[in-house]
Amino acid sequence: MRDKAVMLPNFKRTNLVQMVFDALKENILTGKFQGGERLPTQDLLAQQFGVSRTVMREALNKLSSLGLIESQQGRGTFVCSPDVQTVMEPMFTAFVLEEASICELMEVRYYLEAIIARLAAKRITPAQIDALHKNVVDMEQAVHAKNLDRFVEKDLQFHFMLAEVSENHLLARIITALREMMAKFFEEFSRTPHIAERSVNYHKKIFQAIARKDPESAEGEMQQHILDVIAVLREKYKINLEL
Repeated sequence: MRDKAVMLPNFKRTNLVQMVFDALKENILTGKFQGGERLPTQDLLAQQFGVSRTVMREALNKLSSLGLIESQQGRGTFVCSPDVQTVMEPMFTAFVLEEASICELMEVRYYLEAIIARLAAKRITPAQIDALHKNVVDMEQAVHAKNLDRFVEKDLQFHFMLAEVSENHLLARIITALREMMAKFFEEFSRTPHIAERSVNYHKKIFQAIARKDPESAEGEMQQHILDVIAVLREKYKINLEL
């Protein structure tokens, strides 16, 4: 690979690794470094960036941990084709459930899951309808039994089942990348009084719309479900969130 000039900001010594990592990651994600392309040697990269070999090695290790590059014995270091899940998942799992990240999660869910519900209504099979119905029944039974852990498990499962039914692999990967953040949110939010019962009612409406293959209603019911969650966040937790 010919040398490629990499534009870097003026940075402080204390965060060199992060800034080198960010610059290289951006070049990979924007296609400046193509999948399958061999990177310059560590020494040459260090010279191009004006940093030490130690700094460059740590930055490359971070890229490797994201699955963006791989080292091949005797051949060098190669760029991997970016994968949505491997890039997004570490970013989402690093989030803590503070107000800013909750707002961002709900914004993403409002638009993403509405599309998923619409597609699911178009593409669901009879066998998948049966499986989704069983999920809703199990969820309702968990609420009656006051089994919060079981309810959260089935609640999450419902949303990921819809992603699978949508048959859009990119959407499914994005929602899967949100799994850990959603799980943390569901576990905490489900402790709110009467939320489990409200959630079951919305899931029933979403299921019914999907089962009768009504994309518009499925999308609308999912949006109403998310809006209900947002209303509770505003009312009970004083979180400022507007879509």
